[in-house]
Amino acid sequence: MKITDIQVFELTIPFSRGVNKKSPSNFLKADALDFCLVKIETDQGIIGWGDAFAYHCRRPVAEAINHMIKPHLIGKSPLNVQQINFELQKTLHLFGRYGITMFAISAIDIALWDILAKFSNLPLYNILGSSGGKKMEAYASLWRYEDVDSVKDRCEHAKNLGYKHIKLHEIHTSEVEAARNTLGEDISIMVDTNCPWTKDKARQMLNSWEDYNLYWVEEPINPPEDFESLSNLRSESLIPIAAGENACTSFEFKKMFDAEAVDYAQPSVTKVGGITEFKKIYSLADNYGVQVMPHSPYFGPGFLATLHLSQSMPNPGLLERFFIDFEAYLYPEKTFNPKDGFFEISDHIGLGIDPDLDVIKDYRVK
Repeated sequence: MKITDIQVFELTIPFSRGVNKKSPSNFLKADALDFCLVKIETDQGIIGWGDAFAYHCRRPVAEAINHMIKPHLIGKSPLNVQQINFELQKTLHLFGRYGITMFAISAIDIALWDILAKFSNLPLYNILGSSGGKKMEAYASLWRYEDVDSVKDRCEHAKNLGYKHIKLHEIHTSEVEAARNTLGEDISIMVDTNCPWTKDKARQMLNSWEDYNLYWVEEPINPPEDFESLSNLRSESLIPIAAGENACTSFEFKKMFDAEAVDYAQPSVTKVGGITEFKKIYSLADNYGVQVMPHSPYFGPGFLATLHLSQSMPNPGLLERFFIDFEAYLYPEKTFNPKDGFFEISDHIGLGIDPDLDVIKDYRVK
């Protein structure tokens, strides 16, 4: 079997935050989110789907796939997934081991694993070493509202939907306090701050949040790769530390673990180098005794890949559901909505579902 073509589909799909008021900082600065899908075709008619992290970087990622990666892969066997990943990382190292280059490799890798599983006539989780059936607990990952009333509204809504774990994207105490008062003590609260502070400011903020019984605080320090400062903060704070959505490859995570910088590691399959690299990171985290909490605020093949990876992990942790509602979904909406607090996964071959071609057609960027 050989790869005959690789197509890239750039999409932008409008969404609703569930509240009308925008945050003062206009978090992510978007009323629609970008998608960069990859379709790999073979001479046996088997098709694989993948996607890359593309929020606000959709076009450069697409160009990297088309011009830096595609010429290397036409005519190769798609079943040599891990070898292709290695060769792409080696060949493209000149252009950077992180960011756009690795996002592009991630999309290709996910699509190749989809092909391998379809060729084997098995669900991807079987290929990854699981029989399936494992419960995968979800958490609601809220938008950044920077508004107390909006936080209360969304927390109450998530609670009513059955979520037992809720993540904020706030940086002010008033919103964190409002969430705890709204949710009570029986629901876990995490706070993703998105790398806003110096180490001294982060220390002050975490000290002031200790009364709110937080499950973790995520990426409190800028830059995110300052693992030494993150480690120092972790040793000084009673609140567990999570990080990893901005790290690429297992080498970056090894630096993080060597520094004892995190309680929870958060690799993103659409960023780190795909399923192949995610597997390495999970094994590494297991050796270091660090719990993996996959980063997955996505709605394309990367989200499905995360579900399959979690099935293969002895302790899958919590799985993220970005708490927004799209105008249209690439897969049935129930795919992203947990039942009784847990995600379900298709037992069909490959990733389980192929994306809706009509949605791709309607929301493709011309």
